[in-house]
Amino acid sequence: MALEQRQQTVSAEQAGRVDLVVRELTGKPRSHLRGMCTHGCVTINGRQITEPSAPVVAGDVVEVRFDPQRRYREEWRSKFQSRAFRVVYEDDSLIVVDKQAGLLTVPTEAQERNTLVDQVSRYLGGRERALVVHRLDRETSGLLVLAKDSATAGALQDQLRLRAPQREYFALIAGRIKQESGTFESYLATSKRLSQHSVDNPDHGDHAVTHFQIEQVLADTTLVRVQLDTGRRNQIRVHFAEADHPILGDRRYRPNLAAHPDWTHHRLALHATILGFQHPVSGESLRFESQMPRSFQIFMRQQRRATREASEKSEQD
Repeated sequence: MALEQRQQTVSAEQAGRVDLVVRELTGKPRSHLRGMCTHGCVTINGRQITEPSAPVVAGDVVEVRFDPQRRYREEWRSKFQSRAFRVVYEDDSLIVVDKQAGLLTVPTEAQERNTLVDQVSRYLGGRERALVVHRLDRETSGLLVLAKDSATAGALQDQLRLRAPQREYFALIAGRIKQESGTFESYLATSKRLSQHSVDNPDHGDHAVTHFQIEQVLADTTLVRVQLDTGRRNQIRVHFAEADHPILGDRRYRPNLAAHPDWTHHRLALHATILGFQHPVSGESLRFESQMPRSFQIFMRQQRRATREASEKSEQD
């Protein structure tokens, strides 16, 4: 049967979740709405979406192309994503995901299986192979973009070389930093043990620039927001470790300083929270944000409590 196409400009009263607009347009029950999204039936302002909870605001145009006789069921891939990553955005050219800590982005020389690239490729159903644009360390969580074709991958990598994308991280670091903001700039070289370190000679390393801003000074740690100009391997970890403020949980760079009794998680306290870039095909400016992980929030509550207790004890003395 031919597909039907229905379109709706979202009113102020309809603003909220896209699936509620789709239900009004199609009359389909809630049990089918997720399936319609994961089968590529729904677009917002021409962009295909996969999540029924995707937000819409007044003025957005929602379009649905569907078979009214079909019972749309949720594809297996929409269940798969929750194990190690969450799909934030997807269209015909690329996919943006929110990676959990503990997952390699790509295999190392040991040829590990079940990396993020492997899992996203399986999520795509085997019809497409996800292509790496940039990476996050295994124990770092947060946002990455992967391409669905080589042309898109190349265009996004060109943006990275030109320092165009917006990349921001939350990091919990050892010690208290007094300055409100700062910049680390060095040349990073690789040791025989594959660790990174700064060198003075630009001929012996890759230029690396890391900006930071203090978000909150805690009891004996600091929450910082980090912006990258360059994306060298382990760049953030090295720059803060060399400043005697390693990222909590770092077992490679200044591990003694990076250990903290209240940070009991087997991961780095580093999270890629903002990712922004220009879509290689449409030219549209895209920006995505991932909330601070719960482990960060719990740790910060503990640190604030420790600060209050120390203050109260000082007053009593």
